[in-house]
Amino acid sequence: MDPRRRALLVLIVGFALLGTPGAALGVAWPSIAAELSRSLGDLGLLTLATGLTYSVTSLSSGAMTQRFRAGVVLVSAALAASAALVIYGGSDAFAWLVVASVPLGFAGGAIDSIGNGYVAVRHGTRSMGAIHAAFGLGAMLAPLLMTAIDAAGASWRVGFLVLAFGELLLGVGFWVSRATYRMPMEGRRDSPRRFGSRTLLGLSVTTFFIYAGVEGSTGFWAFTLLTEGQEISSTVAGLAVAAHWGALFASRVLLGVMGDRVEPNATILVSVIVMVAGLAALWWNPSAVVAISGLVVAGFGSGPVFPLEVILTPG
Repeated sequence: MDPRRRALLVLIVGFALLGTPGAALGVAWPSIAAELSRSLGDLGLLTLATGLTYSVTSLSSGAMTQRFRAGVVLVSAALAASAALVIYGGSDAFAWLVVASVPLGFAGGAIDSIGNGYVAVRHGTRSMGAIHAAFGLGAMLAPLLMTAIDAAGASWRVGFLVLAFGELLLGVGFWVSRATYRMPMEGRRDSPRRFGSRTLLGLSVTTFFIYAGVEGSTGFWAFTLLTEGQEISSTVAGLAVAAHWGALFASRVLLGVMGDRVEPNATILVSVIVMVAGLAALWWNPSAVVAISGLVVAGFGSGPVFPLEVILTPG
């Protein structure tokens, strides 16, 4: 197989796994909180630890790829994620979950930023759509995995150990393809020259910030909202969260099929309107059907935003 094609396929798998820990944690959290005698709000400590590390890693990804080869960073990230998920699956103390969230955030930030940068530079819009569709697929499958484990009467720990094994295999894949993940800044000591409007750049960063918060918060809290706040059964809630991520996956597949035929700015505008409509229905909640439908609509609307913003960033 052509090395570039193989590297892209491994990266697609990497983005599928990138979407799994948060989606799995969102579904498993009520069970984790009960078993470890924690309040439901303590999930915020885990998301804070992961999010801060994720952000710092993403911001420093350029410096990392100047000093280290991108392929080596990707291998390290996959192994760090595997170790973190093993701790998640084996820990009997909440403090260890907080500790494990740090390498999990590092792994997510490294794979996300380097993967996006690599595809933006070396591939095109369809490949960008493919890796982000893979994220949605992984995020859809993780709640289904956790729901199936719960329905079978097994512990939530099993799910995290399964994901840890997947990350270990991903590390092997990154190692095999490590030489292909070359970035323009590798080995350079000078800073890249900047073009364009700083105001536009600031607005773009703000868009990423808001979008990531909305997507992450919805994914982490939807299951708890449906089960604890609206008394929907855990099985139905798990399927609803999976449908949310499945809708995101579907819209990103559609984006990949459409490729360069879509106008990015107009598509983002429509997507944001759909997101707001879906989240408004979830907040309104006159019935379980409306709430779940809103959750799914929000997922479909959110799908194109992140990959299209990445495509627009080099401009």
